[in-house]
Amino acid sequence: MNIAYYRKSKFDVQETVRRILDAAPKQGFSVLGQIELPRTKGKAVSLCRPEWLDRLVGAVPQVAGLLPCSIVVFEREGEVQVGMTDPAILGSLGQSAEIAEVAAAAGAAVKELVHAAAGVEALKITGIRLYSTATCPYCRAEARWLDERKVKYELVKVDEDEKEAERMVRGTGQLGVPVTEILYDEGGSEFIVGFDRARLARTLDVRS
Repeated sequence: MNIAYYRKSKFDVQETVRRILDAAPKQGFSVLGQIELPRTKGKAVSLCRPEWLDRLVGAVPQVAGLLPCSIVVFEREGEVQVGMTDPAILGSLGQSAEIAEVAAAAGAAVKELVHAAAGVEALKITGIRLYSTATCPYCRAEARWLDERKVKYELVKVDEDEKEAERMVRGTGQLGVPVTEILYDEGGSEFIVGFDRARLARTLDVRS
């Protein structure tokens, strides 16, 4: 599972940060602070939407302090990178539907802010791979779910292909299936562990 999301900015560090600060209030964010990153000639901007924190404090206060989102801008090998740790990882910390909903909303919104700051559009999906085994009922359920929504995908049977099994483990750190790999046009990919209907629906832009 990818825990971070970074894009190459079309602008220098200063202009990229300015674009974050300009777009954030328009998208309902409160900017909590800025931190200089002298080693990478960058800056981190901490921000959040108050309603997200309010919902988490009301539901699961133990994780509320993890939510404020930081967008980081820095230089590497002559390129300016802008991105974040994906708030959606909060959804893996417990079974609370409230955590999952807030984390998903935060992840989607902050990605939009990253796109605005970098001057780029959202990544385009170029392929979908469903890692499965012959005996996995959740794999069959997800395959049916994808078929019903007419989503094209490649079925990868990791119990029959050792190399594919190793690739899945490298990408997720886990042995369990199903795992869905979303391939993007800039060469990267995203792994969704388990039959996560809500996240799949958001990522693939289909009904849940």
